[in-house]
Amino acid sequence: MENIFKKIIVHFDEIGLKGKNQPFFVKQVIKNIEQKLGLGVKASRAEGKLQIELPSNADIKKMINLLKFTPGVSTINPGLQCLSEMDQIEKQALAVVHFYKQNTFKIETTRSYKPFELNSLQVSSQVGAYVLQNADFELKVDVHKPELTVKVEVAKRKTFVLGKKEKGLGGLPVGTAGKVICLLSGGLDSPVAGFQMMKRGAEVIFVHFHNQTINKVGVQNKIKKLVTQLSKVQGSCKLIIVPFSDLQKSVIAHIPADVRMIVYRRLMYRIAEQIAVENKVQALVAGDSLAQVASQTMENLQVIYQATSMLKFAPLIGMNKNEIINIAEQIGTYAISIEPYEDCCSLMIAKHPQTRAKLEEVLKVEQNLEVNDLISQAINMSEISEFKAN
Repeated sequence: MENIFKKIIVHFDEIGLKGKNQPFFVKQVIKNIEQKLGLGVKASRAEGKLQIELPSNADIKKMINLLKFTPGVSTINPGLQCLSEMDQIEKQALAVVHFYKQNTFKIETTRSYKPFELNSLQVSSQVGAYVLQNADFELKVDVHKPELTVKVEVAKRKTFVLGKKEKGLGGLPVGTAGKVICLLSGGLDSPVAGFQMMKRGAEVIFVHFHNQTINKVGVQNKIKKLVTQLSKVQGSCKLIIVPFSDLQKSVIAHIPADVRMIVYRRLMYRIAEQIAVENKVQALVAGDSLAQVASQTMENLQVIYQATSMLKFAPLIGMNKNEIINIAEQIGTYAISIEPYEDCCSLMIAKHPQTRAKLEEVLKVEQNLEVNDLISQAINMSEISEFKAN
């Protein structure tokens, strides 16, 4: 069916609770929306919400789907605007009902302009009666569980008549809370960790450590698919792929098997910190979940995180696997993450890994490594790619 809607109305939740700095967050979410939706789209704030003006050729379904994955957006309604006159409101409500062709409906009215000629219940009743009398298909009112709720927002001069409400992510707009690097493995957890930081307003750069000897094309394609999917949230994403096989060989040759994973992850953090400094990044992010695997005990995480002084976030630390899977399914990374592949970590898994490593012992075995040149070489050989929402 041809699109009838001329606007999309976006409501906030958390942004609306901000104080004097609220304009900063609103300005950023407007910028993010306009960049994500493309040329011809203009967003502006009016009466506590955003109005997005749509070009005549707008793909309304695609735009709503993009907005649903935009941090800072709480709800999305396609809408029509008319004069605050009852005959105009009735006609627009009928057009919305005809567009959706649902069997049951209700009209729900709010009035920011209280002196309007009718109160909210009277507006809903009169508009609903008009729709019933003039609909060109069989239709019933259901005030409890309607298939379609048409919302009427009456202001002094203009009224919005809104179609189906879609739920957004909420949270804060990307670009309002600094920049982070997320260590991306390709499993279930790290993409969700990156998403959680985006939802809190951080701009996320992804770093993947890759062993060139393991199905290079297959693994990199999977990683790129994950970042492409996450760019639907952020708008665009940078991916840095770091070659890691030489460092792994050194770890395997010089480090006892039970602490190899710990030393390996410490090296990852050292590399990520250097990349962070080059990219003016303020913190590092990982998909750690407390006690999920041997390297994620409290003692081991303490040793791993000690590798650098940079601020670290583990947004999944208190989540269980089912909670993480639920978010992965919501954001579209689950099906990609479960594709079979071998990552660098698979070479480091010991039969009996250390679960309570001691920092002094790990520092002692690390003295057997001469990795500074290898770290610099790995960073210099990194591949950088950019991905945009589509």
